[in-house]
Amino acid sequence: MKSIFDPVAIGGIQSKNRIVRSATAESYASGQKRFNEGNLPLYEKLAKGEVGVIITGMLGVDENSSFNPRMPNAGDEGFVDGLRLIADHVHRYDSKVVVQLVHAGAKAVPPGAAHPPLGPSALPIVPDRPARAMTKEEIAAVAAAFGRAAAKCKEAGVDGVQIHGAHGYLLSQFLSPHCNQRSDEYGGDIANRGRIVLETFEAMRREAGRDYPIWIKINCHDLVDESITLEECLWLCRELEKSGLLAVEVSAGLGFGRSTSPSKPIAAESDEGSFGKEALEIARSLSISVISTGGYQTPEVMERWLNEGAIEAIGLCRPLIREPGLVKRWKDGDKKKASCLTCNRCYRLQEGLKCQPRTEQ
Repeated sequence: MKSIFDPVAIGGIQSKNRIVRSATAESYASGQKRFNEGNLPLYEKLAKGEVGVIITGMLGVDENSSFNPRMPNAGDEGFVDGLRLIADHVHRYDSKVVVQLVHAGAKAVPPGAAHPPLGPSALPIVPDRPARAMTKEEIAAVAAAFGRAAAKCKEAGVDGVQIHGAHGYLLSQFLSPHCNQRSDEYGGDIANRGRIVLETFEAMRREAGRDYPIWIKINCHDLVDESITLEECLWLCRELEKSGLLAVEVSAGLGFGRSTSPSKPIAAESDEGSFGKEALEIARSLSISVISTGGYQTPEVMERWLNEGAIEAIGLCRPLIREPGLVKRWKDGDKKKASCLTCNRCYRLQEGLKCQPRTEQ
């Protein structure tokens, strides 16, 4: 029987347990677009709290890729030194750290009006801010930027990187027929829509080395009618596995509003494991690690899903914002469910990433 406290290799990284801190966007209160000492308490609390693998908040791969004006990207001064500081602090507590790399695509806040956001197609994915359809040269440049960013993460001593291919950011936009209306070799069937992901992965392998752990976060469904299908998601995961991918984190949703948000209210144990069935199906089809993320709050529920099949680990995000010491609490014997209210008020980036429950609750 699998336990959440089993030591286990997750995606080529040895972890002291099966709990992964799933990434979210983070705000940088200092206003500096780089890691700095102000970011250390968040990661140190998670590491002290016994999280096995901590995935950072998403980091941009170039100057046009950031979702938040204060979100660091790999071209910023001090990127490697800042990441090294984070990695050193996390490693002191026998936790591991993986950097989530992203290009926000049509959701990006580019550096000026002369640089409209980029997307697979010229669509107003973000209201009043239509994207410009990327050229093939720009697609190649983005893949190369992911490669350079991965190499910098390796240089910083980070244990691995995760490609953000979910939640309606650039790679997810290419994968989703809702966003991708191209008629060239980057649009149409999943082999074409997934081409940018495969090229990005290969660029990262070239730059960071074939032994460096690379993971992906991917949608099993976009939560819209024109969606990537589970079968298409499986096809791409199999192709990535053939090329050397080591872990898949399964999520859903384009994040274009409440109806397509991957984060749903959790009113009962039956609501936990929002995308668990899809994660089980993907795990049955792959030999690499599969991480199931989506509304988990109760240790017994997590272990139930782990023992349903080949899911390797459980991802948590919002509960660890409210209780960074949650895993340690469970390990010390207090197995009450997470105290997170799933109100999503922690996602007010202008106020910093912190629990801000409704006063009436």
